[in-house]
Amino acid sequence: MANSIPVRWRREVLKKDGEQRIRYAALEILEVTGIAVRSEKAQKLLGAVGCVVDKKSAVVKFPPSLVEEMAKKNDRSVTFYGRTRKNDARLDFEHVHVCSDGNGTEAMDFDTRERRSSRKEDVAKSAFVADALKGHGINWPNVTSQNVPQGTRHIHDLQATLENTEKHVTLATDTTVWEVQDVVELAAAAVGGKEELRKRPIISSIHTSSSPLQIEGEGLDAGLVAADAGLPICFYVMPGPGSTGPVTLAGSVAIGVAEALAGNTIFQLHRPGTAYVFSCGIANMDMRTATRAGGGPEHGLTSAAYSQMAHMFGFPALVGGFVSTSKWPDQQAAYEKFASAVTPILAGADMIAGIGLLEDCRTVWLEQLVIDSEMSQIIGRMAQGIEVNDETLAVDVVNKVGVGKDYLGQRHTMNHFKTEHFIPVITDRSSWDTWVAKGSKSLIQRAGEEVKRIFKEHTVEPVRSEVSETATRLVQKRTKA
Repeated sequence: MANSIPVRWRREVLKKDGEQRIRYAALEILEVTGIAVRSEKAQKLLGAVGCVVDKKSAVVKFPPSLVEEMAKKNDRSVTFYGRTRKNDARLDFEHVHVCSDGNGTEAMDFDTRERRSSRKEDVAKSAFVADALKGHGINWPNVTSQNVPQGTRHIHDLQATLENTEKHVTLATDTTVWEVQDVVELAAAAVGGKEELRKRPIISSIHTSSSPLQIEGEGLDAGLVAADAGLPICFYVMPGPGSTGPVTLAGSVAIGVAEALAGNTIFQLHRPGTAYVFSCGIANMDMRTATRAGGGPEHGLTSAAYSQMAHMFGFPALVGGFVSTSKWPDQQAAYEKFASAVTPILAGADMIAGIGLLEDCRTVWLEQLVIDSEMSQIIGRMAQGIEVNDETLAVDVVNKVGVGKDYLGQRHTMNHFKTEHFIPVITDRSSWDTWVAKGSKSLIQRAGEEVKRIFKEHTVEPVRSEVSETATRLVQKRTKA
Protein backbone atom coordinates (compact mmCIF):
# COMPACT_ATOMS: atom_id res chain seq x y z
CA MET A 1 0.00 0.00 0.00
CA ALA A 2 1.26 3.47 -0.86
CA ASN A 3 2.53 5.69 1.95
CA SER A 4 2.31 2.96 4.59
CA ILE A 5 4.80 1.19 6.83
CA PRO A 6 4.87 -2.64 6.72
CA VAL A 7 5.63 -3.89 10.22
CA ARG A 8 7.72 -7.07 10.11
CA TRP A 9 9.79 -6.42 13.23
CA ARG A 10 6.94 -6.18 15.73
CA ARG A 11 7.71 -5.20 19.32
CA GLU A 12 4.75 -5.23 21.70
CA VAL A 13 4.72 -3.65 25.17
CA LEU A 14 2.21 -6.00 26.79
CA LYS A 15 2.73 -9.68 27.45
CA LYS A 16 -0.23 -11.96 26.75
CA ASP A 17 -1.00 -12.13 30.46
CA GLY A 18 -1.07 -8.33 30.58
CA GLU A 19 -3.47 -8.19 27.63
CA GLN A 20 -5.85 -10.59 29.34
CA ARG A 21 -5.75 -8.74 32.65
CA ILE A 22 -6.55 -5.41 30.98
CA ARG A 23 -9.35 -7.13 29.06
CA TYR A 24 -10.96 -8.48 32.24
CA ALA A 25 -10.43 -5.16 34.02
CA ALA A 26 -12.23 -3.27 31.24
CA LEU A 27 -15.13 -5.73 31.24
CA GLU A 28 -15.40 -5.51 35.02
CA ILE A 29 -15.46 -1.69 34.88
CA LEU A 30 -18.31 -1.85 32.36
CA GLU A 31 -20.28 -4.34 34.44
CA VAL A 32 -19.69 -2.96 37.94
CA THR A 33 -19.21 0.81 37.58
CA GLY A 34 -20.67 1.35 34.13
CA ILE A 35 -20.53 4.38 31.87
CA ALA A 36 -22.73 7.46 31.74
CA VAL A 37 -24.37 7.42 28.29
CA ARG A 38 -26.21 10.71 27.82
CA SER A 39 -28.20 9.80 24.73
CA GLU A 40 -31.81 8.70 25.01
CA LYS A 41 -31.53 6.84 21.71
CA ALA A 42 -28.52 4.90 22.94
CA GLN A 43 -30.11 4.23 26.35
CA LYS A 44 -33.14 2.66 24.64
CA LEU A 45 -30.90 0.45 22.50
CA LEU A 46 -28.92 -0.68 25.53
CA GLY A 47 -31.93 -1.19 27.80
CA ALA A 48 -33.60 -3.38 25.19
CA VAL A 49 -30.72 -5.91 25.24
CA GLY A 50 -30.38 -6.29 29.00
CA CYS A 51 -28.12 -3.43 30.10
CA VAL A 52 -29.01 -1.83 33.43
CA VAL A 53 -29.87 1.81 32.70
CA ASP A 54 -30.21 4.37 35.50
CA LYS A 55 -32.31 7.12 33.93
CA LYS A 56 -31.44 9.65 36.63
CA SER A 57 -27.65 9.39 36.40
CA ALA A 58 -27.56 8.07 32.81
CA VAL A 59 -25.16 5.37 34.00
CA VAL A 60 -25.40 2.16 32.01
CA LYS A 61 -23.97 -1.16 33.19
CA PHE A 62 -22.95 -3.55 30.44
CA PRO A 63 -23.07 -7.38 30.64
CA PRO A 64 -19.64 -8.69 29.51
CA SER A 65 -21.28 -11.26 27.22
CA LEU A 66 -23.08 -8.49 25.31
CA VAL A 67 -19.90 -6.41 24.97
CA GLU A 68 -17.93 -9.33 23.57
CA GLU A 69 -20.76 -10.35 21.26
CA MET A 70 -20.95 -6.83 19.82
CA ALA A 71 -17.17 -6.75 19.37
CA LYS A 72 -17.56 -9.61 16.88
CA LYS A 73 -19.99 -7.59 14.74
CA ASN A 74 -17.47 -4.90 13.85
CA ASP A 75 -16.46 -4.75 10.19
CA ARG A 76 -12.99 -6.32 10.22
CA SER A 77 -12.13 -5.28 6.64
CA VAL A 78 -11.83 -1.52 7.14
CA THR A 79 -10.45 0.56 4.29
CA PHE A 80 -9.97 4.31 4.49
CA TYR A 81 -10.54 5.16 0.85
CA GLY A 82 -8.61 7.97 -0.79
CA ARG A 83 -10.14 10.42 -3.23
CA THR A 84 -7.94 8.60 -5.74
CA ARG A 85 -7.55 4.83 -5.53
CA LYS A 86 -3.76 4.94 -5.29
CA ASN A 87 -4.23 6.50 -1.85
CA ASP A 88 -6.55 3.84 -0.39
CA ALA A 89 -5.42 2.84 3.11
CA ARG A 90 -6.42 -0.67 4.18
CA LEU A 91 -6.32 -1.16 7.96
CA ASP A 92 -5.11 -4.76 7.85
CA PHE A 93 -3.22 -5.02 11.18
CA GLU A 94 0.03 -5.38 9.18
CA HIS A 95 0.70 -1.79 8.04
CA VAL A 96 0.98 1.55 9.83
CA HIS A 97 -0.54 4.63 8.20
CA VAL A 98 0.90 7.88 9.55
CA CYS A 99 -1.74 10.57 9.93
CA SER A 100 -1.53 14.31 10.37
CA ASP A 101 -3.02 15.41 13.68
CA GLY A 102 -6.04 17.62 13.79
CA ASN A 103 -7.96 20.54 15.15
CA GLY A 104 -5.12 22.79 16.19
CA THR A 105 -6.08 26.43 16.56
CA GLU A 106 -2.76 28.15 15.83
CA ALA A 107 -0.42 28.34 12.85
CA MET A 108 3.15 29.47 12.35
CA ASP A 109 2.86 31.57 9.19
CA PHE A 110 5.35 30.16 6.70
CA ASP A 111 6.10 33.55 5.15
CA THR A 112 5.95 36.05 8.04
CA ARG A 113 7.09 33.80 10.91
CA GLU A 114 4.11 35.06 12.90
CA ARG A 115 2.28 32.71 15.27
CA ARG A 116 -1.41 33.47 14.82
CA SER A 117 -4.86 31.92 14.83
CA SER A 118 -5.22 29.34 12.09
CA ARG A 119 -7.11 30.19 8.92
CA LYS A 120 -8.72 28.28 6.08
CA GLU A 121 -5.57 28.85 4.02
CA ASP A 122 -3.60 26.95 6.67
CA VAL A 123 -5.97 24.00 6.38
CA ALA A 124 -5.42 24.07 2.61
CA LYS A 125 -1.63 24.52 2.70
CA SER A 126 -1.02 21.81 5.29
CA ALA A 127 -3.23 19.38 3.34
CA PHE A 128 -1.33 20.16 0.13
CA VAL A 129 2.10 19.68 1.71
CA ALA A 130 1.02 16.48 3.45
CA ASP A 131 -0.38 15.13 0.18
CA ALA A 132 3.15 15.22 -1.28
CA LEU A 133 4.81 13.40 1.63
CA LYS A 134 5.72 9.71 1.48
CA GLY A 135 5.67 9.52 5.26
CA HIS A 136 2.01 10.54 5.43
CA GLY A 137 -0.96 8.33 4.59
CA ILE A 138 -4.19 9.81 5.96
CA ASN A 139 -5.21 13.44 6.40
CA TRP A 140 -6.70 14.64 9.64
CA PRO A 141 -6.83 18.42 9.01
CA ASN A 142 -4.01 19.88 11.10
CA VAL A 143 -5.93 22.99 12.10
CA THR A 144 -9.39 24.54 11.84
CA SER A 145 -10.57 27.65 9.98
CA GLN A 146 -10.65 30.13 12.84
CA ASN A 147 -11.32 33.03 10.46
CA VAL A 148 -14.84 31.92 9.51
CA PRO A 149 -18.05 31.79 11.60
CA GLN A 150 -17.94 28.88 14.05
CA GLY A 151 -21.08 27.26 12.66
CA THR A 152 -19.44 26.92 9.24
CA ARG A 153 -15.93 25.78 10.15
CA HIS A 154 -16.63 22.10 9.51
CA ILE A 155 -17.69 22.98 5.94
CA HIS A 156 -14.68 25.20 5.22
CA ASP A 157 -12.27 22.68 6.77
CA LEU A 158 -13.51 19.79 4.67
CA GLN A 159 -13.71 21.83 1.48
CA ALA A 160 -10.14 23.12 1.86
CA THR A 161 -8.92 19.59 2.59
CA LEU A 162 -10.73 17.86 -0.27
CA GLU A 163 -9.43 20.43 -2.73
CA ASN A 164 -5.83 19.95 -1.63
CA THR A 165 -5.33 16.24 -1.02
CA GLU A 166 -6.13 12.98 -2.73
CA LYS A 167 -5.73 11.05 0.52
CA HIS A 168 -8.45 9.89 2.90
CA VAL A 169 -9.77 12.56 5.26
CA THR A 170 -10.76 11.88 8.85
CA LEU A 171 -12.73 14.60 10.63
CA ALA A 172 -13.34 15.59 14.23
CA THR A 173 -15.23 18.87 13.74
CA ASP A 174 -18.55 17.18 12.89
CA THR A 175 -19.75 17.00 16.49
CA THR A 176 -23.49 17.54 15.97
CA VAL A 177 -26.09 15.81 13.84
CA TRP A 178 -26.38 18.76 11.46
CA GLU A 179 -22.62 19.06 11.08
CA VAL A 180 -22.42 15.38 10.14
CA GLN A 181 -25.20 15.89 7.62
CA ASP A 182 -23.23 18.75 6.07
CA VAL A 183 -19.94 16.86 5.75
CA VAL A 184 -21.70 13.81 4.33
CA GLU A 185 -23.32 16.01 1.68
CA LEU A 186 -20.01 17.70 0.88
CA ALA A 187 -18.07 14.43 0.67
CA ALA A 188 -20.83 12.96 -1.49
CA ALA A 189 -20.40 15.87 -3.90
CA ALA A 190 -16.74 14.87 -4.27
CA VAL A 191 -17.52 11.29 -5.31
CA GLY A 192 -20.77 11.63 -7.24
CA GLY A 193 -23.48 11.02 -4.67
CA LYS A 194 -24.31 9.46 -1.31
CA GLU A 195 -24.49 5.92 -2.66
CA GLU A 196 -21.01 6.28 -4.14
CA LEU A 197 -19.83 7.64 -0.80
CA ARG A 198 -21.29 4.58 0.94
CA LYS A 199 -19.36 2.31 -1.44
CA ARG A 200 -16.11 4.27 -1.09
CA PRO A 201 -16.25 6.49 2.00
CA ILE A 202 -13.44 9.00 1.41
CA ILE A 203 -14.01 10.51 4.86
CA SER A 204 -14.30 9.00 8.32
CA SER A 205 -15.73 10.55 11.45
CA ILE A 206 -14.10 10.94 14.86
CA HIS A 207 -16.34 10.89 17.95
CA THR A 208 -15.24 10.88 21.55
CA SER A 209 -15.89 9.78 25.07
CA SER A 210 -15.48 12.21 27.93
CA SER A 211 -13.10 10.50 30.32
CA PRO A 212 -13.51 9.15 32.83
CA LEU A 213 -16.41 6.88 31.84
CA GLN A 214 -18.79 9.29 30.11
CA ILE A 215 -20.22 9.51 26.58
CA GLU A 216 -22.02 12.75 25.83
CA GLY A 217 -25.29 12.54 23.94
CA GLU A 218 -24.86 15.19 21.23
CA GLY A 219 -21.61 13.80 19.87
CA LEU A 220 -22.82 10.20 20.12
CA ASP A 221 -26.03 10.94 18.23
CA ALA A 222 -23.93 12.66 15.57
CA GLY A 223 -21.78 9.55 15.29
CA LEU A 224 -24.84 7.37 14.78
CA VAL A 225 -25.84 9.55 11.82
CA ALA A 226 -22.33 9.19 10.39
CA ALA A 227 -22.56 5.42 10.74
CA ASP A 228 -25.92 5.47 8.93
CA ALA A 229 -24.15 7.19 6.02
CA GLY A 230 -21.59 4.37 5.89
CA LEU A 231 -18.67 6.35 7.33
CA PRO A 232 -16.05 4.53 9.40
CA ILE A 233 -16.19 5.63 13.05
CA CYS A 234 -13.05 6.46 15.02
CA PHE A 235 -14.05 6.48 18.68
CA TYR A 236 -11.43 8.56 20.48
CA VAL A 237 -10.77 8.17 24.21
CA MET A 238 -8.38 10.32 26.24
CA PRO A 239 -8.12 9.29 29.90
CA GLY A 240 -5.13 11.16 31.31
CA PRO A 241 -3.02 9.10 33.73
CA GLY A 242 -3.09 11.04 36.99
CA SER A 243 -5.98 13.34 36.03
CA THR A 244 -8.95 11.78 34.24
CA GLY A 245 -7.60 8.26 34.66
CA PRO A 246 -5.59 6.25 37.19
CA VAL A 247 -2.01 7.46 37.47
CA THR A 248 -0.84 4.01 36.45
CA LEU A 249 -0.64 3.45 32.72
CA ALA A 250 -2.36 0.06 32.84
CA GLY A 251 -5.29 1.55 34.76
CA SER A 252 -5.81 4.36 32.27
CA VAL A 253 -5.52 1.97 29.33
CA ALA A 254 -8.18 -0.22 30.98
CA ILE A 255 -10.54 2.78 31.29
CA GLY A 256 -9.88 3.70 27.66
CA VAL A 257 -10.62 0.17 26.50
CA ALA A 258 -13.83 0.13 28.57
CA GLU A 259 -15.00 3.39 26.98
CA ALA A 260 -14.18 2.15 23.47
CA LEU A 261 -15.98 -1.15 24.02
CA ALA A 262 -19.04 0.70 25.31
CA GLY A 263 -18.99 2.91 22.22
CA ASN A 264 -18.72 -0.07 19.90
CA THR A 265 -21.61 -1.82 21.64
CA ILE A 266 -23.83 1.18 20.97
CA PHE A 267 -22.77 1.54 17.34
CA GLN A 268 -23.19 -2.16 16.56
CA LEU A 269 -26.63 -2.25 18.19
CA HIS A 270 -27.59 0.77 16.10
CA ARG A 271 -26.05 -0.43 12.85
CA PRO A 272 -24.45 -3.91 12.86
CA GLY A 273 -21.26 -4.07 10.83
CA THR A 274 -20.25 -0.45 11.41
CA ALA A 275 -16.55 0.01 10.68
CA TYR A 276 -15.28 0.98 14.13
CA VAL A 277 -11.73 2.03 14.98
CA PHE A 278 -10.40 2.02 18.54
CA SER A 279 -8.79 5.46 18.91
CA CYS A 280 -6.91 7.11 21.75
CA GLY A 281 -4.58 9.84 22.94
CA ILE A 282 -3.62 8.69 26.45
CA ALA A 283 -1.02 11.14 27.75
CA ASN A 284 -0.32 11.69 31.44
CA MET A 285 -0.53 14.97 33.30
CA ASP A 286 2.82 16.51 34.21
CA MET A 287 2.59 16.70 37.99
CA ARG A 288 4.83 19.77 38.16
CA THR A 289 3.09 21.95 35.59
CA ALA A 290 -0.42 20.42 35.59
CA THR A 291 -0.27 20.28 31.78
CA ARG A 292 -0.68 17.35 29.41
CA ALA A 293 2.66 15.66 28.71
CA GLY A 294 1.82 14.71 25.15
CA GLY A 295 5.43 14.19 24.11
CA GLY A 296 6.35 11.95 27.02
CA PRO A 297 7.45 8.34 26.65
CA GLU A 298 4.30 7.32 28.50
CA HIS A 299 2.20 8.51 25.55
CA GLY A 300 4.07 6.16 23.26
CA LEU A 301 3.68 3.27 25.70
CA THR A 302 -0.06 3.75 26.19
CA SER A 303 -0.57 4.10 22.43
CA ALA A 304 1.26 0.83 21.86
CA ALA A 305 -0.64 -0.95 24.64
CA TYR A 306 -3.98 0.36 23.42
CA SER A 307 -3.17 -0.83 19.88
CA GLN A 308 -2.48 -4.29 21.22
CA MET A 309 -5.79 -4.32 23.07
CA ALA A 310 -7.65 -3.12 19.98
CA HIS A 311 -6.14 -5.92 17.90
CA MET A 312 -6.89 -8.50 20.59
CA PHE A 313 -10.60 -7.57 20.38
CA GLY A 314 -10.42 -7.48 16.56
CA PHE A 315 -10.40 -3.72 15.95
CA PRO A 316 -7.94 -1.51 14.05
CA ALA A 317 -6.36 1.27 16.09
CA LEU A 318 -5.77 5.01 15.65
CA VAL A 319 -3.44 6.33 18.34
CA GLY A 320 -1.45 9.43 19.17
CA GLY A 321 2.24 9.72 18.33
CA PHE A 322 4.76 12.23 16.91
CA VAL A 323 3.59 14.57 19.69
CA SER A 324 5.69 17.28 21.31
CA THR A 325 5.07 20.00 23.85
CA SER A 326 7.93 22.02 22.36
CA LYS A 327 7.11 25.44 20.90
CA TRP A 328 9.69 25.20 18.08
CA PRO A 329 11.03 22.47 15.73
CA ASP A 330 14.02 21.99 18.01
CA GLN A 331 15.85 19.16 19.77
CA GLN A 332 13.02 18.73 22.27
CA ALA A 333 10.53 18.34 19.45
CA ALA A 334 12.77 15.71 17.86
CA TYR A 335 13.20 13.47 20.88
CA GLU A 336 9.62 13.84 22.13
CA LYS A 337 8.12 13.07 18.74
CA PHE A 338 10.42 10.07 18.31
CA ALA A 339 9.64 8.80 21.82
CA SER A 340 5.89 9.00 21.36
CA ALA A 341 5.97 7.42 17.88
CA VAL A 342 8.49 4.59 17.91
CA THR A 343 6.64 2.27 20.31
CA PRO A 344 3.20 2.37 18.63
CA ILE A 345 4.77 1.95 15.18
CA LEU A 346 6.75 -1.09 16.30
CA ALA A 347 3.60 -2.41 18.01
CA GLY A 348 1.78 -2.21 14.69
CA ALA A 349 -0.82 0.50 15.35
CA ASP A 350 -2.87 0.88 12.17
CA MET A 351 -2.88 4.69 12.27
CA ILE A 352 -0.68 7.10 14.22
CA ALA A 353 -1.70 10.75 14.36
CA GLY A 354 0.53 13.67 15.25
CA ILE A 355 2.71 14.89 12.40
CA GLY A 356 2.89 18.60 11.71
CA LEU A 357 1.83 20.01 15.07
CA LEU A 358 3.75 21.40 18.05
CA GLU A 359 2.70 22.66 21.51
CA ASP A 360 0.92 19.37 22.20
CA CYS A 361 -1.16 19.43 19.01
CA ARG A 362 -1.94 23.16 19.05
CA THR A 363 0.18 24.83 16.34
CA VAL A 364 0.89 23.71 12.77
CA TRP A 365 4.29 24.22 11.14
CA LEU A 366 4.65 23.27 7.49
CA GLU A 367 8.34 22.54 8.10
CA GLN A 368 7.38 20.19 10.94
CA LEU A 369 5.17 18.20 8.57
CA VAL A 370 8.23 17.56 6.41
CA ILE A 371 10.47 16.76 9.37
CA ASP A 372 7.93 14.39 10.89
CA SER A 373 7.43 12.65 7.56
CA GLU A 374 11.15 11.96 7.41
CA MET A 375 11.09 10.72 11.00
CA SER A 376 8.21 8.36 10.23
CA GLN A 377 10.18 6.85 7.36
CA ILE A 378 13.21 6.36 9.63
CA ILE A 379 11.11 4.52 12.21
CA GLY A 380 9.40 2.71 9.36
CA ARG A 381 12.74 1.32 8.22
CA MET A 382 13.31 0.06 11.75
CA ALA A 383 9.87 -1.60 11.74
CA GLN A 384 10.75 -3.55 8.60
CA GLY A 385 13.62 -5.26 10.38
CA ILE A 386 16.18 -7.32 8.48
CA GLU A 387 14.96 -9.84 5.93
CA VAL A 388 17.15 -12.93 5.66
CA ASN A 389 17.01 -15.09 2.53
CA ASP A 390 19.36 -16.23 -0.24
CA GLU A 391 19.03 -12.93 -2.07
CA THR A 392 19.79 -10.76 0.97
CA LEU A 393 22.59 -12.97 2.27
CA ALA A 394 24.21 -12.48 -1.16
CA VAL A 395 26.79 -15.23 -0.74
CA ASP A 396 27.08 -15.63 -4.51
CA VAL A 397 27.80 -11.90 -4.83
CA VAL A 398 30.41 -12.06 -2.05
CA ASN A 399 32.13 -14.98 -3.78
CA LYS A 400 32.04 -13.11 -7.09
CA VAL A 401 33.50 -9.86 -5.73
CA GLY A 402 36.14 -11.60 -3.65
CA VAL A 403 38.66 -10.04 -1.31
CA GLY A 404 39.44 -6.33 -1.08
CA LYS A 405 37.04 -5.05 -3.76
CA ASP A 406 33.91 -2.89 -3.43
CA TYR A 407 30.28 -3.61 -4.30
CA LEU A 408 29.34 -0.27 -5.86
CA GLY A 409 29.21 -1.57 -9.41
CA GLN A 410 27.27 -4.73 -8.67
CA ARG A 411 23.77 -5.19 -10.08
CA HIS A 412 22.80 -6.61 -6.68
CA THR A 413 23.62 -3.19 -5.15
CA MET A 414 21.52 -1.35 -7.71
CA ASN A 415 18.61 -3.75 -7.23
CA HIS A 416 18.45 -3.45 -3.46
CA PHE A 417 19.88 -0.19 -2.11
CA LYS A 418 16.57 1.71 -2.38
CA THR A 419 14.74 -0.86 -0.26
CA GLU A 420 17.53 -1.88 2.11
CA HIS A 421 18.71 1.67 2.90
CA PHE A 422 16.72 4.63 4.18
CA ILE A 423 17.28 7.48 1.71
CA PRO A 424 16.64 10.87 3.32
CA VAL A 425 15.16 13.99 1.80
CA ILE A 426 16.16 16.67 4.32
CA THR A 427 18.65 14.86 6.56
CA ASP A 428 22.17 16.21 5.84
CA ARG A 429 24.87 13.52 5.74
CA SER A 430 27.54 15.55 3.95
CA SER A 431 30.93 16.49 5.37
CA TRP A 432 31.45 19.68 7.41
CA ASP A 433 33.15 21.46 4.52
CA THR A 434 30.40 20.55 2.08
CA TRP A 435 27.72 21.60 4.57
CA VAL A 436 29.42 24.97 5.07
CA ALA A 437 29.87 25.46 1.32
CA LYS A 438 26.12 24.94 0.86
CA GLY A 439 25.28 27.65 3.40
CA SER A 440 25.42 25.84 6.76
CA LYS A 441 21.67 25.34 6.60
CA SER A 442 19.79 24.13 9.65
CA LEU A 443 17.21 21.35 9.58
CA ILE A 444 14.37 23.90 9.68
CA GLN A 445 15.87 25.73 6.70
CA ARG A 446 16.19 22.52 4.70
CA ALA A 447 12.64 21.56 5.59
CA GLY A 448 11.49 25.03 4.52
CA GLU A 449 13.17 24.57 1.16
CA GLU A 450 11.33 21.27 0.73
CA VAL A 451 8.03 23.01 1.50
CA LYS A 452 8.82 25.58 -1.21
CA ARG A 453 9.68 22.80 -3.66
CA ILE A 454 6.37 21.08 -2.93
CA PHE A 455 4.41 24.28 -3.54
CA LYS A 456 6.27 24.75 -6.82
CA GLU A 457 6.25 21.19 -8.19
CA HIS A 458 3.50 19.11 -6.53
CA THR A 459 0.07 18.75 -8.09
CA VAL A 460 -3.23 17.41 -6.75
CA GLU A 461 -5.91 15.93 -8.96
CA PRO A 462 -8.72 18.50 -9.13
CA VAL A 463 -11.82 17.75 -7.12
CA ARG A 464 -15.29 17.87 -8.69
CA SER A 465 -16.68 21.37 -9.15
CA GLU A 466 -19.73 20.25 -7.15
CA VAL A 467 -17.61 20.45 -3.99
CA SER A 468 -17.21 24.24 -4.23
CA GLU A 469 -20.86 24.67 -5.19
CA THR A 470 -22.08 22.49 -2.35
CA ALA A 471 -19.79 24.18 0.18
CA THR A 472 -21.06 27.63 -0.85
CA ARG A 473 -24.67 26.51 -0.51
CA LEU A 474 -24.09 24.87 2.88
CA VAL A 475 -22.23 27.90 4.24
CA GLN A 476 -25.10 30.17 3.18
CA LYS A 477 -27.56 27.83 4.83
CA ARG A 478 -25.66 27.69 8.12
CA THR A 479 -24.95 31.42 8.12
CA LYS A 480 -28.68 32.13 7.92
CA ALA A 481 -29.52 29.55 10.59
